Amino acid sequence: MPSEVEVLRELAKAYWAGRDIPCPKHPGAKMIGSFVQTTAKDHIFLTCARANETITIPQRPKQLEFQRQQVEGFVENIQRGDANLCYRCQARLEVATNENPNTGVTEFTFTCTRCFSYGTWTGLPELAKIGSAPTSGTKKKSGAVAD
Repeated sequence: MPSEVEVLRELAKAYWAGRDIPCPKHPGAKMIGSFVQTTAKDHIFLTCARANETITIPQRPKQLEFQRQQVEGFVENIQRGDANLCYRCQARLEVATNENPNTGVTEFTFTCTRCFSYGTWTGLPELAKIGSAPTSGTKKKSGAVAD
């Protein structure tokens, strides 16, 4: 079951991509969204068409997908035992991992708990090294697997 942060990340992602936004509480219902810009708290305002319930997602700063090198840096930080914070708003990152026990290849998904920016990295965690070999999906050089 996805966490609340993962659900809000996917709702914001769907809104910014212009896709249909399914209501998380009412199967089959779609949500209508609008972006509200204020002097202090920009946010996405979603309303369920069926039940007239609303969800507010803070968006200051606006959700973005992290660059591949940034996400690889997060994986490297985990290896060293360092804390991971969002590059954009300095909030804590939630980490979800999915490891293949046969190959050791792990998929990491990082989501900011404040702005819901996100990024994924897939590969052998011990080979996550910023500044070493290129990580553009070449498994031989870095262990990263192309998305």
